[in-house]
Amino acid sequence: MQKKKDPYASSAQKVIGLYGLLLFTGRPYSLTQLSQLFRCSKQTILRMVEQIERSQRIQIEAWIEKGRKWYRVRTPKQRPNVALSVDDIQRLLLCRDMTLQIFPEALRKRISETIETTTVLLSDYDERESALASFTQPQPKGIVDYSDFGHILDALLKAIRERCICTVLYRSPEWSEPRSLTVAPYLFISFREGFYAKCREESDLRKKKHARDRTLAVHRMIELVPTDRRFPPIEIKDDGSADAFGLAREKAFPVVVDIVPKAAMYVRERIWSKDQRITEHQDGGLTLEFTATSKPEVLAWVLSFGGEATLREPTALRSELLSRLKTMMESHTDMM
Repeated sequence: MQKKKDPYASSAQKVIGLYGLLLFTGRPYSLTQLSQLFRCSKQTILRMVEQIERSQRIQIEAWIEKGRKWYRVRTPKQRPNVALSVDDIQRLLLCRDMTLQIFPEALRKRISETIETTTVLLSDYDERESALASFTQPQPKGIVDYSDFGHILDALLKAIRERCICTVLYRSPEWSEPRSLTVAPYLFISFREGFYAKCREESDLRKKKHARDRTLAVHRMIELVPTDRRFPPIEIKDDGSADAFGLAREKAFPVVVDIVPKAAMYVRERIWSKDQRITEHQDGGLTLEFTATSKPEVLAWVLSFGGEATLREPTALRSELLSRLKTMMESHTDMM
């Protein structure tokens, strides 16, 4: 008997989840995307859509575009009767407070004002004060200063939402001068208190295979100008790289690191990749095996432990690690 892709979710839970996703997002989803989101077969998604349609609660539009089947809910004539609790708004505040320091001041203000407007959905209007009480104090270190990037963030998010091709003047540490790029930004990424945009080269938009994508740092964008040209929806494929260690998207590779007892608790408490494995040692240390997609980030991570981490695999990366250590020793020896 074939094993269920998600044995911990009942069919009823998935139907409710699909109903909520289509109703509250209002955006189109392909059959493939829904199959990946709910970790079930396409046939199961088709049956779930049929169940929802039979309930006559909402009407679902279906169409085929470029060989893919898409679904979207028609906007209901009457808005659903929705109420929020104090706990609901408190969760929104928690998310806001954990990320607020990253945003420019103007965007911080808009986020706070938006959350404040949700208090009109409280069943008890007198609970507004307690709903908006904040108990979170973020303490970020080394965050990017986005004070001067509010206009770029606004333009970028709108371009992603409206699928506008953009001209981006971009600087990179690998280039001597800024370069102009013409790209289709289709995904906004938050990574270690920084913002990035996943973009596809305009010249590659018609390619079905081997299309070139770039991950651009927002703080390295000098200028972003949306054009009047639109691009078709770009399917966000679940290739597993989002669950691996590192932002840069190289070909995934396995990493094996030995950790001494002093640093073992720190490593043990965290998820470094979704498929990680930890082997405990009798002395309290451990061996961590995980998947990474960025060699420079693995090197920086191992070096951050000082002498408390030993890189075992990949062996080719050990040579580069030794070279960096030699350079560090020489630069610090020259100062003595």
